[in-house]
Amino acid sequence: MSGPSSRLRWLVAASIVVVCFVALLAPASARAEEAALTRPRVIELARAAPASRVASSEAAVARAAVAAGGPIALENPVLSGMGGVRFNRDGSKPFSGVATLSWPVELGGQRGARIDAARAEQRAADAASEDTQRRVVLAALLQHALVLHDELHAGLAAERRTLAERLTAAAERRRKAGSVAEVDVALAALQQARDTALESAARGARDADKLVLVSLLGLAAQDPPIAGSLVPPGDPPPLATLLREVEQRADVVRATASLDAARARSERELAGRWPTISVLAQYERDDRANIGLLGLAVPIPILNANRLGVATSAAEIEVAGARVQATRSGAAGHLRELYARYLATKKSLDDLAPAASLASQAVSIAARGYELGENDLASVLLVRREVNDTRTALLEAELAHANAKIEILVAAGRALQ
Repeated sequence: MSGPSSRLRWLVAASIVVVCFVALLAPASARAEEAALTRPRVIELARAAPASRVASSEAAVARAAVAAGGPIALENPVLSGMGGVRFNRDGSKPFSGVATLSWPVELGGQRGARIDAARAEQRAADAASEDTQRRVVLAALLQHALVLHDELHAGLAAERRTLAERLTAAAERRRKAGSVAEVDVALAALQQARDTALESAARGARDADKLVLVSLLGLAAQDPPIAGSLVPPGDPPPLATLLREVEQRADVVRATASLDAARARSERELAGRWPTISVLAQYERDDRANIGLLGLAVPIPILNANRLGVATSAAEIEVAGARVQATRSGAAGHLRELYARYLATKKSLDDLAPAASLASQAVSIAARGYELGENDLASVLLVRREVNDTRTALLEAELAHANAKIEILVAAGRALQ
């Protein structure tokens, strides 16, 4: 009985160890996958980036103004008092004192106008914050695409360097066999040195652009993994749909909210033309007599009827209205520009895409032919140069198309994957 029971205990212990090991590994892999900077992750981090937090904090200032923008009056009650001695003819000196309370009462809906203006400015601040966050997200996505481009460019540089090493080794073997001259070895070595340097430069550019992305997102890690395709999937809506939705763009919403805030400020300044009366309550003690008085203090708005505030606020409405028209017109033109660029880059990429497989096949055949002694090094280098130019042009076309698609999708408020 001891033998089977000991084996059973051993199997149970081994199962527990395996389960714990898997449980430990699964979260680690999930965390590693989550840490990769994909486009959804970049968007999430960009909305919490330092520049986005600054915009959110500025909007919080406007929200605080709304919370504290509804006092009964801007002026505080005033309590005043005076006391002294009254000298009578009979020689008596009774105490004489006066206490006055002045309580302000605003007219013309000044309090409501202040509250409305504060709420309008809050909406304008929220719209400005959203527009700023959109700009930060766009900059982060474009930088993310640039890093992906750099990764692919570094990969191409590594392939070129590997091919140069193959050609150098083949030239050395053929020189030893006496089928080529020493110049082939020297030329192949020069190509290898140049391709090695180009690979180092490509990796350095990738690391620098990655640091820019990390700084933009406010990350502590200096070398996070980058994931995702260079060209985002999906297609933007038709141009007609984009133009119909131009009012929903963040910059247009921001300009419209600024116009509403300017109008609310103008209403506040107009309400400020009304005077703030003061209710006066006075108590007087004079010669052992108690005297109570009640009255009003009414300012006469002749010298200053808030003319400056009214004039400037009315002018601000004109400026804000013109800015709305300019922003709306500019947004429509920008959408047309982005859509034209998107179509142009898409056609360019479609034209170059079939040449990619042919280029890789051609350089492989040429290199293999040189290793077998079927062609000379000059022919291989000529094919290799054409292939490199084609693959570089394809990569640049992919980056241009990716940028155009990212810009138009962000401008349209569409989600990116």
